Amino acid sequence: MFMADIAGVQVLYTGDYSREEDCHLCAAEIPQLSPDICIIESTYGVQLHQPQNVREKRFTYVIHSTISQGGCVLILAFALGRAQELILILDEYWSNHPELNNIPIYYASPLAKRCMVVYQTYINSMNERICNQFANSNPFDFKHISSL
Repeated sequence: MFMADIAGVQVLYTGDYSREEDCHLCAAEIPQLSPDICIIESTYGVQLHQPQNVREKRFTYVIHSTISQGGCVLILAFALGRAQELILILDEYWSNHPELNNIPIYYASPLAKRCMVVYQTYINSMNERICNQFANSNPFDFKHISSL
C-alpha cells in the first residue's frame, strides 16, 4: 500500500488485502489517510466468507477423503500469500494425521519457493501464532511438503 502525490492529487494504491488474520499474516491495518483517489485490487471485495476454521476443515476434509478413496489432488494457487497459507494448513494437517505421512505433498512454484525466504526474513511481520512458533522451530521449514 502506498500513497503518491501527483500534481497535488493524493492517490492511495493497494493490492488485495484482508481485514481478517489468516494462517500466517496479520489482518491489514487501514491507515488514517484521506486520499483524493483510492485504487484497490479486490478479488473478494464484496463476498462474505465462512469463518476460517470452517473453510480449513472443509478443505482438509475434501483432500483427506479424496486420498482415502485412492484419488490424487491438484490445487492451483496463483496468489503468493494463498500458496503459503495452503501449504501451512496442509503441513499441520499431515502432522496431526500420521496415517497420511506416507502420502507426499509437492508444490511446483519457483516463485512461491523464493517467497518463503521473504516470509522467513520478515517473520516479525507474520501473525502472533507464526511468531510464537518461530521461537521453537521454523514454521516455513515444512516436514511433509517438498518443492519440485
